[in-house]
Amino acid sequence: MHFDTDNPNPKILCVDDEEINLEILEEALEDNYNLQMVESAEACLEFVNQCQPELILLDVNMPGMNGFEACKILKSNPKSCAIPIVFITALGREIEREEGFNSGGDAYVTKPFEEDILLSTINQALSLNI
Repeated sequence: MHFDTDNPNPKILCVDDEEINLEILEEALEDNYNLQMVESAEACLEFVNQCQPELILLDVNMPGMNGFEACKILKSNPKSCAIPIVFITALGREIEREEGFNSGGDAYVTKPFEEDILLSTINQALSLNI
């Protein structure tokens, strides 16, 4: 599992246990980004050890390890600590947003999202990582 080396667009790893959510992300982002999809936090950690995405879109509620836990692990690893993480989740209460930022997340988008808001958030997170 690797990014398409012929695609010069920014590399984004999308992490969600719901296939429909990954399909929605792919449809919204495939024209502007080099995407890779995984369906668990564990798969995300494994992928990041092999390939360095420029940004991670991370769901929170997943079986096994949740997105907040995965974010803490990624941010504590010198190899991945600088990768911006944008949470994309149905959890929209202030306490959940706070937990997302406290775990190391760089941005927080609630589902269902508006495509222009997501694109703006991604572009802002990528520009901060330059």
